[in-house]
Amino acid sequence: MTLPVLDLELSSDPDERGLLLNQLRNALFNIGFLYIKNHGVSDKTVEELTRRMPALFSLPDASKLKLSKLNSPHFLGYSGFAEEETQGNRDLREQFDFATELPVIYNTQEGTRRSGRDFSKLYWRLRGPNQWPGDDELLGFRKALLEWATPLSLPANSNRLKAIKARSLTSALQASSLRWGSDFLPPQHRLKLVKYQANAHGGGQGVGPHKDSSGWLTFLYQVGNELGLEVLEKDGTWISAPPIPGTFVVNFGNAFEAATEGAVRATIHRVTAPTQRDRYSIPFFMGLPLDLKVSEIRSFIPEDVRSMRRKEDNQSDVEAAISNFLDPRWDSLGESVLRKWIRSHRQAGLKWYGPEMFEYYTQ
Repeated sequence: MTLPVLDLELSSDPDERGLLLNQLRNALFNIGFLYIKNHGVSDKTVEELTRRMPALFSLPDASKLKLSKLNSPHFLGYSGFAEEETQGNRDLREQFDFATELPVIYNTQEGTRRSGRDFSKLYWRLRGPNQWPGDDELLGFRKALLEWATPLSLPANSNRLKAIKARSLTSALQASSLRWGSDFLPPQHRLKLVKYQANAHGGGQGVGPHKDSSGWLTFLYQVGNELGLEVLEKDGTWISAPPIPGTFVVNFGNAFEAATEGAVRATIHRVTAPTQRDRYSIPFFMGLPLDLKVSEIRSFIPEDVRSMRRKEDNQSDVEAAISNFLDPRWDSLGESVLRKWIRSHRQAGLKWYGPEMFEYYTQ
């Protein structure tokens, strides 16, 4: 199997839109991965950020440590080589985590305020500002990153894909997406700048097998030509998802799969460490409001969509695929996202959330 490549330009052509929607439905319900081209992110925007990535990772160790995630209760900043874990195994990469720039709203003293929200809930502590390298060390970096994030998180470019996605799930899901925008605080979207160091002795786990749990959709830009990303087919075969110039790889998050009771595929994937040259990539995770519940989203999904997976697989297989969100503790997106960050960045989690909460989220 090869992953489909969707041309988003077809969405503006009434004669071709049906073809695009059929391709999207197939990717949503059968594959869980696709490429998009003509996505609207300009070549200049791509070049301005990607050309700075080698210099970012070549900053002196002291400069990178000043940006360490250990400084951030929001899990934003630098992670050194092999500091992050997937399923208990070290990932052979280093990375910087950034997010759309938002102020701190977590407040243990005031509790409920503004629209009845309780900002003393621990997951609100995930929202907060980035840690930035200074312009004296990396001129123009902050501007380049924000220009990258803006077309993916805000207007027409990613919304074109989101609108197609909503139409493919019927107008009821589209209506629910409008409700999220009006009733909830704007989500904080996240992105990583990742370097996989070449290992001449034979690869290794760049990132272990996983489903994305940081957002609703993931938009991945693969820099250069180095292979590494692999996608797990239904029959257990790993297939390569090589870089294709001018494209993003798109896959669907764990919450999306759970909200549709497995109809939309959150496909397991991994990255093998490169053997020849360093590999760079930029995954962007489209977030959802932290005070939203998966069960709430599910209530808007039509039954004919939610029953699709059950018709193909038995009920136990469906429940296994979405098991985390069947636990009432993790129905809250804020709780499940906080759990993800603490489990994958244990030192920062223990420092900022304390032994009792660390044990709760990692048990």
